[in-house]
Amino acid sequence: MEQLPRPVTRLTETMLLEAERRYRGGEILRTIAKDLGVSRERLSSHLRKRGVRLRREKPAPALVLEMCRRYEQGESLARVGARLGFNPSSVRVALLAAGVKLRDTHGRVR
Repeated sequence: MEQLPRPVTRLTETMLLEAERRYRGGEILRTIAKDLGVSRERLSSHLRKRGVRLRREKPAPALVLEMCRRYEQGESLARVGARLGFNPSSVRVALLAAGVKLRDTHGRVR
């Protein structure tokens, strides 16, 4: 017997605002999506369109360039991360992948 397709839940502005609030509050996408009756992928797509940066997502190439620029102008990994919304270790990984030579704790190039 063939299964009928399930109706697609239409996400209202109120639902998206609530999802965004909950996500920014630390809840995981899977839980929020389940509560709303949509897939995690669909919810993440909607949140990205609203300008929400998802956790564990790699920085976009333009952001990596900004990280490189700021770091090369003397900002610390922590300061670059704080300004761009990433933790210092994520900034470090992005800079190394971009071929930037990192400084030691005294500011000298390694």
